[in-house]
Amino acid sequence: MERPRKVKYIVLIAVIPIVILGFSILCRYLVEMRYSPDMESVLKLAGSNRKELEKVLKHYGKNPSDSLKLRAAEYLIVNMADKYSEYYEAPWNDVATVYLRWTSSSDKQLVLDTYGLGETVKKEDVKYITGEYLINNIELAFKVWQEPHWGKTIPFDVFCEEILPYRVGNEPPENWREKALACFADLYSSFQQDTSITIVAACSELNNRLPRFKMDMDFRNMNFSQLMASTRGTCDDMCALAVFAMRALGIPVMCDFTPQNPFMRAGHSWNSVYDGNRHHIPFMGTERNPDEPDLGVSRLKNKVYRKTFARQLNICADEADIPPLLKNLFIKDVSSEYSGSTDLEIPALFPSPKPTGYAYLASSFDYNWTSVAWGKKSQNDIRFTSIGKNVLYLPVYFYDNIQTPANYPFWLDDDGHCRFFQPSSSVIKHTFTGIAPMNREGFGMMPGGRFEAANRQDFADAVTIYTIDIMPGPYYHTVSVNHPSAYRYVRYASPKGKYCSISTSHLISSHTKRLPMRCISLKT
Repeated sequence: MERPRKVKYIVLIAVIPIVILGFSILCRYLVEMRYSPDMESVLKLAGSNRKELEKVLKHYGKNPSDSLKLRAAEYLIVNMADKYSEYYEAPWNDVATVYLRWTSSSDKQLVLDTYGLGETVKKEDVKYITGEYLINNIELAFKVWQEPHWGKTIPFDVFCEEILPYRVGNEPPENWREKALACFADLYSSFQQDTSITIVAACSELNNRLPRFKMDMDFRNMNFSQLMASTRGTCDDMCALAVFAMRALGIPVMCDFTPQNPFMRAGHSWNSVYDGNRHHIPFMGTERNPDEPDLGVSRLKNKVYRKTFARQLNICADEADIPPLLKNLFIKDVSSEYSGSTDLEIPALFPSPKPTGYAYLASSFDYNWTSVAWGKKSQNDIRFTSIGKNVLYLPVYFYDNIQTPANYPFWLDDDGHCRFFQPSSSVIKHTFTGIAPMNREGFGMMPGGRFEAANRQDFADAVTIYTIDIMPGPYYHTVSVNHPSAYRYVRYASPKGKYCSISTSHLISSHTKRLPMRCISLKT
């Protein structure tokens, strides 16, 4: 008697789940293997948070229409290593109060203990960023890229670097895109309706709406909400607020900086906006609009760098052979975009302690030399690109955290010529810190300043003999004083709220003879 055929069907039914299971395992294996080496290295760093990052990749990998968003997600995750937040886990009002009183507090530990801020916490993005946060960031970034009419002038690579990033610095995370869009909803609506407005014009309109800042050195790592609430900080904080607000509304903006002003104790930061035609226009966030004159932006620079979200391949050398500033993997040299720079090639006069293929240019201030630029070294020469003019430099090698000269210091003049300062003796008796024939930083504080004369030492009988009405030029500024009376004392009074920007002054008689003067100290 023949057996029923249904047994075969039972066998087939039993085999099908096994085939499906095997196929699903194979598909999963193939999906996991699709990651690039760079992506895989970041996902390994994520540890237990890997599933959150993969959630983003899988979310945009389902639908072919999301291929561009998938590329954006990959861009963010591949460049996520080394990104982190550092902040006090405490109510913002407590943190703000401590910051506001930090400089003037005589017992800083007492303030910290009373407010219970504890230690700052550091959270690495790869281990803490959630998939939901990244997806929300990507969706809003694409929204403001595609809705305003100027979005079509912004290429994908510019969008990824200048609109898409979910953070600006090391600030605590928040849903800053939603908050900024809510704060400036009326302005964003007008941008969508006005099809003639340019990116640069939109940047100016938004910059006019941002709060004006008061300089304060104690605020650090603030997010959008904290910056809007405090309106205090440094030029870095002003730039950060502009970046948050602009990117939230689809305006591509970056932060540029010079690492060491040739004639100041620190560097300076400002913003630049992409104009839709592969150019960037500088401006000072919260303070000056594009194309408006700004002393901070226009002052002399040795180099200009742009902060980036993507990792840059600047120097291929051992980390121990790279100066601290230039170890930063997230800066790009954009000095060529600014006027007043030139390429140069100088002799490698002294031998390198280690053949790394690089040499550096150090800029001087206050008896310190800070390496601000790198150059390629051949056997006999060193080639540097886009170096700022009218600045004093020292070519150096960097090895084992020590700078050693590669040549003598030189002044790079306005014509791009190097004037080397070679000592006439092997014994160095004196060193100078800088030469500033075109430094106009302090000159801007002088209009309104007065020269006063008096016969009483307390200047109770002071009369004004000259008032500065325009910003003086470089070097000495000579003026004629016609006053019929004779006086014993002369002083310079700076404008209200400004510093005394006089380094030296002389009185010269009508016979071009310098009159003797002696500085005195007044008791106050």
